[in-house]
Amino acid sequence: MIDFHDQHKADLTVAVMEVPLEEASRFGIMEVDEDFRVVRFVEKPKEPPSNLASMGIYVFNTNVLRERLMEGDENNPREDFGKHVIPSMIDRDRVFAYPFEGYWVDVGTVQSYWETNLALLSSNPPLNLYEKDWVIHTRSEERPPAKITPEAVVKQSLVANGATIHGKVVHSVISPGVYVAHGAEVRDSVVMTDTWIGPGAVVDRAIIDKEVVVDIGAQVGVGEDFDVPNQEQPDKLYTGLTLIGKGARIPKGFQLGRNVLVHSFVVEKDFEGFEGRKVPSGGVVGGKEVRK
Repeated sequence: MIDFHDQHKADLTVAVMEVPLEEASRFGIMEVDEDFRVVRFVEKPKEPPSNLASMGIYVFNTNVLRERLMEGDENNPREDFGKHVIPSMIDRDRVFAYPFEGYWVDVGTVQSYWETNLALLSSNPPLNLYEKDWVIHTRSEERPPAKITPEAVVKQSLVANGATIHGKVVHSVISPGVYVAHGAEVRDSVVMTDTWIGPGAVVDRAIIDKEVVVDIGAQVGVGEDFDVPNQEQPDKLYTGLTLIGKGARIPKGFQLGRNVLVHSFVVEKDFEGFEGRKVPSGGVVGGKEVRK
């Protein structure tokens, strides 16, 4: 990309990638000429003029960037690359788009975060975490190796260090320190650090944040009504995916339907009022008030 920048005598080069047109409104979108010089840039347009999306990776000539930033004032701010800086440069400076064809995913939505994690479980994943010549991993604290006990069943999953599996884990990503008890089952889910899933509990199609407790016999992701959107975030939870916030406590024997949102740090009293010890699909627990 830097070589491309130098070869084109650019003042700014923006890494770009083609995205599905139906997702283009989530990105800064470029229009370019035959030399990949940017002729138009629109930040998150409702009606995208193309599907060439900014990856948020830039190469600037320092002096030009400094000049453009110094031009800003209260009436003409220079606070955001996509909204202010890049649009101010297109007609005045040499701005080019660098087409990138390698692995890159925007995980700016709950759905894309879940899909991207589970994509790592395929037999030929788009990102190879085991490439010895290109190891880029988040530095993590030292923990003992993962422990898979004799009664455990683990299929097509990633199980991180410090996790203990007594139950069944299928097509899921298990983070450090997660505990899956005897008789518990986790399917199609992403479970984050130090979460405890109790005996007989079931987690299906969910993202569970850190330090959550899913108590004995509780069920997360129940029923076939995948298309009932969440009451609070219908634009984010609408495919059957249930989201549990950090430090939440799911009471013993409770059932959570599809597209349920459980806010962080809720406790058993926050579940009072739900009939039949069940949160219906699309329901919300916690937040400003207990949702029934």
